[in-house]
Amino acid sequence: MTKFPVLPKADLTPEQRQLWDTLTLGARGFYTGGAEAQRLPDLYNAWLQFPEFGQAMLALADALRAKSELVGKLRELVVLTTSARLGARVEFDFHVPFAKNEGLSDALVDAIGRGAQPPFAEDSERVVYEAVIQLLRNAALTECTREEVVSMIGFPGLMQLIAAVSLYVVTAYTTNVARVKLAEDFAADPEELKQFFAGKKIADNQS
Repeated sequence: MTKFPVLPKADLTPEQRQLWDTLTLGARGFYTGGAEAQRLPDLYNAWLQFPEFGQAMLALADALRAKSELVGKLRELVVLTTSARLGARVEFDFHVPFAKNEGLSDALVDAIGRGAQPPFAEDSERVVYEAVIQLLRNAALTECTREEVVSMIGFPGLMQLIAAVSLYVVTAYTTNVARVKLAEDFAADPEELKQFFAGKKIADNQS
């Protein structure tokens, strides 16, 4: 199978260079290699093929982390459920520590990874999980689930939930089609990663 080409910085178009700089010089620089990066991680390297799309996905991810209705634990539940259901194991495994950091139980994370019915610690977990499953299966919500989501996090939260599922469907499609792997030389401080995916700024890496 033809592999996605690894695009070095010297060969990029202006649009691709803009995405490269967003990833390496901005808030993600601490885990993408920073100013000294020689290549991007596989997911982002694939998005270089359509850099405008990549910029849109990064902006959506940043906006979701900045919102308060879909809190970190529920965002990570969306990530794990979507990734597991669509076979994006790399993305699932990458987010496991962030999900646990946000308060999802080991038993719930393990069950989602195995495709089993998870044990929920609270009703919000059940509602979000069921909403994600319904969106992935039917591109719609039952009336009951829709009302539960709106009652819990309002219409803004409902749209954030839809946006989060959409983002990680795109991520799963990319990881599956581009055969994304976690780089063997990947190195980033685990606590900084947890802070970043919890929506907290990593001060030393802001541009």
